[in-house]
Amino acid sequence: MTTSGTYAFNPSLGELTLYSFNLCGIRNTALLQEHMEAARMSSNLMLARWSNQGVNLWAVDLVSLSLSQTPATLTASGTGSVATLTYATPNTPIYAVGSTITVAGVTPTGYNGTYTVTASSAGSVSYANTTTGSQTVSGTITPSTPAGVYSVDPNTVMILDAYMGITNTSTNEIDRIIMPVSRTEYASYPNKQQTGFTTTYWFDRLLSPTITLWPIPTTNSAQLLKYYRVRQIQDSNLTNGQNVEIPYLWLEAFAYGLAARLAIIFAPDKTQLLKPMADESYQIAADQNVEYASQFISPQISGYFR
Repeated sequence: MTTSGTYAFNPSLGELTLYSFNLCGIRNTALLQEHMEAARMSSNLMLARWSNQGVNLWAVDLVSLSLSQTPATLTASGTGSVATLTYATPNTPIYAVGSTITVAGVTPTGYNGTYTVTASSAGSVSYANTTTGSQTVSGTITPSTPAGVYSVDPNTVMILDAYMGITNTSTNEIDRIIMPVSRTEYASYPNKQQTGFTTTYWFDRLLSPTITLWPIPTTNSAQLLKYYRVRQIQDSNLTNGQNVEIPYLWLEAFAYGLAARLAIIFAPDKTQLLKPMADESYQIAADQNVEYASQFISPQISGYFR
């Protein structure tokens, strides 16, 4: 048997769009700019819906957040549109894009104030600012949130699991899981400023989301907050032959789903045919988009025996 020996099939959004229009009965030569604009909008709206329908395993990653609230020494520089702060110490917290920070003590003073983070890494953070030139006096940076409240990347759809990392008890990090609570349960806590070993967290799903820990951790109880999150799927664009950020198993579901959406606009007579095919393709892909692990449930009967 002769086979290709390759695994390179990964069509671009443009190729998937052409195929979807073909499913609607529209030939490639009949496509206009309005068709492609509708396809771009439809594909991004469909990906947003997929994020609402379940956990997309390919969009799950691990976020590690330093719990240090100590102001960090920095070096500031600006281009006239963007200011960049470079940390003097490597253990400075990584501030999420979209979170707010307070900069103080820098000369020129134009760098100082409260700003929204536009770019972030382990060694620097950037925000919109019109100041130019390098600093003459260094300053500090602190998160603009109350104690125990930490900014979360706005691209976070949901948090799946969270745990605290403790590094001061041994040479190896020790992790301890913490459990989610609702807004109502967190509101019922009488002393929200209590400190100690964190046991719960509340994920506040705002436009600029935050995660609130309780009890508030101290430097002795934990140094890191780690959580697995489902992030937003990257945008679909037709420029430069870009691909859609989906795995191989979801290509058919994407093509049929896009075709069903485009049929509503350009081929209403095909809608009744394509909608069931799109739903079936999505369900087949979704059934494979799970973790396979054994689960055992047994009653606790030890209390009946002495």
